Amino acid sequence: CGQAYGRARALLDSQGKRVPKALPSTPIRIMGLSAVPEAGDIVRACANEREAKALAEEAAQQARKGSLAVDRANISLDEMFNQLSKGDKPELAIILKTDVRGSLEAITEAIAKLKSDRVSARVIHGGVGEITENDVVLAAASHAIILGFHVRAMPGINRLAKQKGVDLRLCSIIYDLLQQIEDAMRGQLQPESRENSLGSAEIIQIFEVSKAGKICGCRVTSGVIRVNAKAKVYRDKELIYHGQVASLKHFKNDVREVKSGLECGIRLDNFEDFEINDIIEVFDLVQIAPQL
Repeated sequence: CGQAYGRARALLDSQGKRVPKALPSTPIRIMGLSAVPEAGDIVRACANEREAKALAEEAAQQARKGSLAVDRANISLDEMFNQLSKGDKPELAIILKTDVRGSLEAITEAIAKLKSDRVSARVIHGGVGEITENDVVLAAASHAIILGFHVRAMPGINRLAKQKGVDLRLCSIIYDLLQQIEDAMRGQLQPESRENSLGSAEIIQIFEVSKAGKICGCRVTSGVIRVNAKAKVYRDKELIYHGQVASLKHFKNDVREVKSGLECGIRLDNFEDFEINDIIEVFDLVQIAPQL
């Protein structure tokens, strides 16, 4: 039956009673198959188990070739970033295994509804039953993640997944599974950096210090100036320097920060070409989680 094979060890009718045979249009449960078949697979009687196994393996190979044929080419994280810079949309490939066919169809449909202008998600292979070695091999070849819903991984599968660098996750709640997919989709995107303004200062005097070089005497006009904060220097509203605050002095003392209204000495990292009335703006870079 599809990729499953075995000897029919028992036949059960809709009442759970054993029956010796099943006639046309009779719902029946067959015990003894090696795996859970897919809906729509045809049950075929074979002369012996060897023939049945060969047909099942042939069906499995065809399914694997089909998955790989439609799968995207291998792609590194750097290449995904290059795609983003060019405006191309990277894709998260998913191998989905569920306990029943209904769950597989519902989750596949829910994944298809996850909309984003920057990244997409696609189920490249779905099936019913526990996660197998074949699933890990396919995931490694296609750079996909494996998601299991109400299923278990066969012994040694987690170890194999780690060896091949495959992300394997098991869930029992659809909401959690979809949330993990969204998190994985965000993982395909570059984090965004945003400048968080800390304060500004105006240069009112320039000092020559033999060991430290030039230090600008400043009045903090807003916020706070901190050591190691990112800094920009503007002259007539034009940016002339982008670096960071190397050190701060309040009178003769080294300090970590100076607040608005106070005067201080500021030494910038690798920059001494400042003039009186230049404006120094300091800020932090905050990493913002990318939005889908």
